[in-house]
Amino acid sequence: MDEMIKRNNGKTKIVALLLVSCLTLSLAACGNKYVVPYSNYDLSEYVKLGDYKGIEVTETKVSVTDDEVQAEIQSRIKAASKQVEKKEGTAAKGDSVKIVYAGKMNGKAFEGGSTGPEGTTITLGSSGYIPGFDDGVIGMKVGEMKTLNLKFPKDYGKEDLNGKDVAFDVTLGAIMVTETPKYDLAFVKAHSKETTLNGYEKSVKKELYAKKKSSAEEEMRNKLWSKIMDNSKVLKYPDKEIQACKETNEKYYESYAKQYGMELKDFVKQYAGMDDKAYQEYLEKYAKAIVSQEMVMYSIAKKENITVSDKEYKEKLEKFKKEQGVTDDAAFKKQYGKSFEEYAGKDNLMKSFLLEKVIQFALDNAKIVPADKVAEKKA
Repeated sequence: MDEMIKRNNGKTKIVALLLVSCLTLSLAACGNKYVVPYSNYDLSEYVKLGDYKGIEVTETKVSVTDDEVQAEIQSRIKAASKQVEKKEGTAAKGDSVKIVYAGKMNGKAFEGGSTGPEGTTITLGSSGYIPGFDDGVIGMKVGEMKTLNLKFPKDYGKEDLNGKDVAFDVTLGAIMVTETPKYDLAFVKAHSKETTLNGYEKSVKKELYAKKKSSAEEEMRNKLWSKIMDNSKVLKYPDKEIQACKETNEKYYESYAKQYGMELKDFVKQYAGMDDKAYQEYLEKYAKAIVSQEMVMYSIAKKENITVSDKEYKEKLEKFKKEQGVTDDAAFKKQYGKSFEEYAGKDNLMKSFLLEKVIQFALDNAKIVPADKVAEKKA
């Protein structure tokens, strides 16, 4: 409701089109048996594998400093802060305040011009409300009611409001103040299983190390896969898979455009800066990038007899769900209308899990060079 008195700043633009994986994988209807994608192709006719074993990769050295531990603790303290209502005082610029207001034009209420009894919270000086509103609230005391006689901007963006006089009866309900907890034993016990400050700091350091190590390993895996792709050569692309990837990608953008109430061509032009020719070129290029990686992955998997068993699939699915914060299957299905597995797509999950195994195989057969050794060589 309070949006009615905010300045019309136009639509919020997304930075760029989101990249999505093309669902070129398929589950053939052969009972419950999973049919491996590309199994109908002789992939040796489409892609020539290069070296994927014995590749040299640098192992990133990971460490955590005391300063990083303290910075993380301060971040957690800030995250544990909460806003509470202060029922006394005078509103000043920069304050976050809770207000209730009712707007009238020519003595009559108008749609969207009132908050209702629940009120709303704004920051004075940067609320985005029409000129004079914030200034009128500044200086009010908690519990005070005041009438603000204002005028909508001529270019407000709504014909029935542009340039019109309006009166807002505003009541200041509270000044919101931030309560930040102290870093003490009470905080530690409330936010961890530790019973001492030293124990808590050690646990924070351990967590930071695990995150850094996981990130470093992920980076190493990505670099390894990039080298595998560089070593391989695509001989030709299967038209069927390229087309399927392009169609899936386009359906994704069509659904996104629909959310904005726009035609696809207008959406792509406005949010990606591409005309139809550039968009089609993008679809083709992206599809080829996805399909080439799939072909390399399945070629290595077939050559090395790498598969994802039913047991592995279930274990990896449960692990992935936890990583995504999905702990209640029933609640997820109620919210999204389908299970997490259906939502993510079993075919897409199988591809991700297989790629994980293929890269792990390559990593197990790689030449791991410690970071300090690389530094010695450079020196």
